Amino acid sequence: MTVTWRGALSYALAVTMVSWLTGAAVDLVWQAAAGSPRAWASTWVQNPWNAAFVGAAVLTLTLTRRLTAPLPVWRVPLIDGSAYLAVLLVCAGLSSWAAGDEAPADSAFVSAIVALFTLQLPSAWLLSVWRARHLETVLTAAGTPSAPARTAGR
Repeated sequence: MTVTWRGALSYALAVTMVSWLTGAAVDLVWQAAAGSPRAWASTWVQNPWNAAFVGAAVLTLTLTRRLTAPLPVWRVPLIDGSAYLAVLLVCAGLSSWAAGDEAPADSAFVSAIVALFTLQLPSAWLLSVWRARHLETVLTAAGTPSAPARTAGR
């Protein structure tokens, strides 16, 4: 069995966008309570690295879901949660490095901790569990490529 491209893309969009919006909303509440909502806008809306993260996460999760087996269902959140965290660390590290930070790896892990506190990572993991049970799959014969791969080779 393989996951269809449409199923993998809808899965990746749901996990990435909802978790990113959850993190942004929780952080907005924190920033509003602290009295500095402008800091929120510069962090979440105006930072181009956030757009790069969303795009990279959608691409990574789409390819991960399409190229790995959808069963057993319990394995999907483990693989995709790790991939999501890896993309978050790479994008945060590149953002820090581009800004001239002397320790971009440290900043990347601080960003991951912030993603835990803003519920971005936990929501991604929970959405991955939920969406893993609703993936669109197609059956393939053992030892043969999937139908889209066969027609692409003609």
